Amino acid sequence: MRAEPRAADDGRRGEPARARGRALLDALRWAEPGGVVVVAVLAWEITSRAGLLPRRDFPPATRILSAFLTDIRQRELWTGVGASMRAWVLGMLVIIAIGVPVGMLLGSSSVSYKLTYLTLEFIRTLPGIAALPILMFAYGVGQPLVISLVVLAGIWPLLIQSMYGMHDIDPVAVATAKVYGVGRVRRFALVDLPSCAPYIATGLRVSGTFALIFAIGASLVVGGQGLGDAMAEAARVGDRSLLFARVLACGLLGLGVALTLLALERRALRWHASQREAAR
Repeated sequence: MRAEPRAADDGRRGEPARARGRALLDALRWAEPGGVVVVAVLAWEITSRAGLLPRRDFPPATRILSAFLTDIRQRELWTGVGASMRAWVLGMLVIIAIGVPVGMLLGSSSVSYKLTYLTLEFIRTLPGIAALPILMFAYGVGQPLVISLVVLAGIWPLLIQSMYGMHDIDPVAVATAKVYGVGRVRRFALVDLPSCAPYIATGLRVSGTFALIFAIGASLVVGGQGLGDAMAEAARVGDRSLLFARVLACGLLGLGVALTLLALERRALRWHASQREAAR
């Protein structure tokens, strides 16, 4: 009779140890890529100062870091970050509004799926920048052009993943819902959407990455106030340290966006088997 409370107490006492174990595993996962970054930075510093790399074009890593720490206190960098993120957010809203419903609609029918999936896969491989001349004629040079490039580059992964998710729904689950008289709207909420959610989350993460690349790269090509234009300005004045510092800012921004999307995916899909297995 008393064994059950002791077992429960042992389980509660074991929770802190398991939490510490998970924290240690997380730290070890970050240690390896972190070590690679440290080694790469040291190699850059040594080769630049030793003259193995031309110092004018490849300044030492410490000088780049110093320029970065100075630049983050300047308004110009944050203006570029704000403009690029604004284009990214607006583009992602359009991507989600179009990509998810259109993809699910195409995947809901085997006929439309077979007719469109090869065409969509082909279109996805085309470089979005190839549409730049057409979009410049349509929108001119400015924020609408940047947002259009963001949408054009980022919509395909989300649309195609949404289509695949809808196409791969278990027919047994659909048949069971029909047998029990579940209506279309309720079936969409209880069967279709949960089944598609992992596909949509993956597509959203990939689309977000492509969209950010084009949000930054578009301002590098067409100008404006984005991070790309800030890098172009550093190149125009010949300040290589500042140029690499702003490249570093782009990398950190991309890392932050990727980690944020991954965290949102894990939180939104914590009920899904794939996330439960990853958490073990």
